[in-house]
Amino acid sequence: MEFGSVVFILRFLPAFFILYYLAPGRTKNVVLFLGSLCFYAWGEPICLLPMVLSACSDFIHALLIEKYQGKGTAKILLSSALFFDLCLLFFFGYADFFIETANGLFGTRLIQIGFPLPVGITVYTLQTMSYVIDVYRGKIPAGRNLLEYATYVTMFPQLPIGPIVRYRDLSGALKKRKMNLHQISNGAKRICVGLAKKILIADAAGKLWSEIQLTAPGEMSIALAWLGILAFAFQIYFTFSGYSDVAIGLGACMGFSFPENFDHPYAARSVTDFLSRWNMALTGWMKEYFYQAVAPEKSGAIRTTIAFILTWGLIGLWYGPDWTFVLCGFWMALFYLAERLFLGKLLKFLPSVLCWAYTMLVVAIGWVFFALEDVADVMTYLRSAFGMGTGAILDRRFLFLALEYFPLLVCASFFSLPVVSRLLSGLENGRNGMSIAITRFLEKVYPAICLLLSLTYLVGRGW
Repeated sequence: MEFGSVVFILRFLPAFFILYYLAPGRTKNVVLFLGSLCFYAWGEPICLLPMVLSACSDFIHALLIEKYQGKGTAKILLSSALFFDLCLLFFFGYADFFIETANGLFGTRLIQIGFPLPVGITVYTLQTMSYVIDVYRGKIPAGRNLLEYATYVTMFPQLPIGPIVRYRDLSGALKKRKMNLHQISNGAKRICVGLAKKILIADAAGKLWSEIQLTAPGEMSIALAWLGILAFAFQIYFTFSGYSDVAIGLGACMGFSFPENFDHPYAARSVTDFLSRWNMALTGWMKEYFYQAVAPEKSGAIRTTIAFILTWGLIGLWYGPDWTFVLCGFWMALFYLAERLFLGKLLKFLPSVLCWAYTMLVVAIGWVFFALEDVADVMTYLRSAFGMGTGAILDRRFLFLALEYFPLLVCASFFSLPVVSRLLSGLENGRNGMSIAITRFLEKVYPAICLLLSLTYLVGRGW
């Protein structure tokens, strides 16, 4: 079930919240658990299997790890838990990807399994792995309540994309949580804004990107190629940011506090800054549980560099089974390392606008790797973007699409930068009655308009 669908907004969500708010005390966990199972099994019930197996395995492993804490047995149990989680992830999500790679490299004829990547498997796998690791490290006690832990694993708001949430951050709220009208109101506003990002901007930008893809990469004009990169950049940002907003809003409406996941990454003035603003929960997880394990403090420069490159390769692979995702991660890591070595010092002496332009150029090239599935297509597309293809500088198709989608491009540019947040912050800090009245008006009307426009758009296209 998708967040940006009529079924979710007008059927599932109202029915779920009616039951959730009527449920007393800890029975809210029962409603949340069952509702999450319905949400996740809506399209492919088979996808519940790896989730249930992962949850049961890590719950039992954590109890045993705590029992043998400080002994060699605990390390064996931790390895067993992580191995089982990774096997589930490999079998249900990445087996066909690696089998296809092996077939291409070695000329083998291995039979593919045929499982599509289950939605949310990369999110809950990292969450369950962090749980057993934290128990092993002694940061949290092992949970004794299977329902609470199962509710944490299956919680539907952040399953599609995230943000990734650690058990230690939600364990208290899973036992007892308080909700008030102010918290629910803020959560509802966040949901409305997130839905508008996904439905009104991301989907429209995706449509533009699809239309541009009808032109062969090698035959594109320079302007059309860059328009395509811009469209995909808006599509991916507003999809991830919108879904994260919906997840955070849903969590707030249920009494949970999820971490922020995106902080206007397109306003970054260095690649380092961009990476610190993009999918922050995933980056934080990889840093704590992978990078620091591979390259602990006082590690040598070579080990640290290798660990960093591997980390960003895995981050790319987290988004899906495709080598171009991995290459996108490597591309970002390359410039991050360059900025740490020498480029960062140079950027300090450049005007802010040039630093921003450099960052967006690097990110734009990275998005080409992310957008296309074949490395040869990526190279062909980049040649067209930099004037080495057969296309002209401008063509009629670019002019037609640029004019048709001009309002979208302006709105997407405006909302991708921290213009609105700074405007609202300035109004909130104003001491006159007019600024206070405008702020309160926008707080109430703006989310309602977002929801109304989103529903109108969905109904109009038959969703």
